[in-house]
Amino acid sequence: MALLPIALTIVTGVAMGAINNVAGGAGVLGLLAFEYAFDLPLAAANPSTRIAAVAIGSFACLGFVRAGRRIPPRAWGDALCALPGAWLGAKLAVGLPDLVFRLYLAAIMLLLLRQMLRPIHPDATPLPRALRLLGCFLIGLHMGYAQVGTGLVATLVLAHAYERDLLAVNTVKAVVVIVTSLTSATEFAWLGAIHWTPAIALAGGAAAGSYLASHWSVHKGADAVRRVVVGIAALTLLEQLRQIARLLWG
Repeated sequence: MALLPIALTIVTGVAMGAINNVAGGAGVLGLLAFEYAFDLPLAAANPSTRIAAVAIGSFACLGFVRAGRRIPPRAWGDALCALPGAWLGAKLAVGLPDLVFRLYLAAIMLLLLRQMLRPIHPDATPLPRALRLLGCFLIGLHMGYAQVGTGLVATLVLAHAYERDLLAVNTVKAVVVIVTSLTSATEFAWLGAIHWTPAIALAGGAAAGSYLASHWSVHKGADAVRRVVVGIAALTLLEQLRQIARLLWG
């Protein structure tokens, strides 16, 4: 077994875990590692990133707790509402073409940038409960289908639900990611769609990066998190536009 692709994937996982904990969107790094280090097509690379997502959510949650950040009790209810979406999204990921994946992800990044660049209104009212639960279902759907950018989609939805307190959002996001990634990973494993060697290598690095980033985000605060969210969303959007152009025009 070649050790260099595994080592490169572990290092990529550290960066992916740290960025996804603080903001999101770094799942594209995992796809790139699988594509260039292990020569996996998108149809194989996409399901295999779910194991790293489980590690990111689990170690982010542990890191927040160790840093003294309390998990809001309603986070678990939000996560359970996202679970059916994760199952459905995994079903969609098996059959839809690559172009649909890229177009969808580009649209999500545009929505997130619009959300994050709007002025903050301290008196903004939170989402009604029904809309928040629907939003959580959509987070799960995104995790099951694309995984890349789940943290950004969660930020897009939960920023309203938690009054734009991005530290609270990141804490809740970790719980939602645990539940949705376990659901979609189980479905993909059942279908035999996960390539385990690269998946485990990426997950190991992602666990370390996610845990360390939990302390950073608690220490730096919401403004620093917001800047990272905007930067990663913009870079992810540019990458998807490049991939769309390649698929359409070669």
